[in-house]
Amino acid sequence: MKNTKKINVLIADKVNLLHLNKLRKSKFNISIKYGLTNDDLLLLSQSKNYKVLFIKSQRKIDKVFISRCNFEIICTASKGLDHIDTEYASKRNIKIIYSETGNTVSAAEHTLALIFASFKKLHQADFLVRQGKFNDWSYKRQTLDGKKIGIIGTGKVGSLVAKYAKAFGMEVLANDIDIRVVKNNRNLKYYTLDYLLKQSDVITVHIPLELKNRDFINKSCIDKMKNNIIFVNTSRGEVIDEDYLIKKAKTSTNFFIALDVFKNEPELNKELMHLKNSIYTNHAAGKTLEGEQSIGNDLFMQVNYLF
Repeated sequence: MKNTKKINVLIADKVNLLHLNKLRKSKFNISIKYGLTNDDLLLLSQSKNYKVLFIKSQRKIDKVFISRCNFEIICTASKGLDHIDTEYASKRNIKIIYSETGNTVSAAEHTLALIFASFKKLHQADFLVRQGKFNDWSYKRQTLDGKKIGIIGTGKVGSLVAKYAKAFGMEVLANDIDIRVVKNNRNLKYYTLDYLLKQSDVITVHIPLELKNRDFINKSCIDKMKNNIIFVNTSRGEVIDEDYLIKKAKTSTNFFIALDVFKNEPELNKELMHLKNSIYTNHAAGKTLEGEQSIGNDLFMQVNYLF
């Protein structure tokens, strides 16, 4: 894609701009326009000859948008690509750029934070202190040391969660269907999914949202888990049968769920709000300042390399 003319770049969402200078002024004309609808973006792509578009994962890029836009490159400040019709983009020769590792540390740390909060019941302790019940220790608290953590998906995030968990004395039970990933993590012990589900005290999911992974953790999987487990999901809400997970949590009060992602975000299932054996965060696992800076740097460097 080498070109002597300047490349017109449109930054449509609030991508972290700390490393924007990676897009050299000698090569790029950069426009920053926030608050635009997809229809606005289509008009701009058709009238202003923008070649590169920067977005965030909250923006949905479907087949209709891709069929009408003139962008040659769409950069998303995310690791996941489920908000973009990548298959159709490929057919139209539109390159999709994302950050595979930019928020890995942030997501792994957030997973551990949810595990800590779940074991220590930090949300309950905070509530009691605010209610003036300082000497109330009636809620159940546990240590991480010696517990078995089952990690489903041991790519960049899952393998780092394993490293952190081991540092706190947890025994790691790993599972992954990708042979390449397994070979890259020789320090982990891998088990069948069935064994992991039945033996783990904590289960955390780190798999991508692909068609084959929708409702991957289904009724059969959930029924195999212990009744006193902590179940964590920081990947995508759609990889879990959320309705059955809620049913399980309602009937087994020691079955604790810690979720950062949900189906139908931001319109969440109202049944989730009635569960006391739960803690939630608002799809924030990868959204730290450092993570967003790293993602921005990654995207800008990739675009600069292409031209």
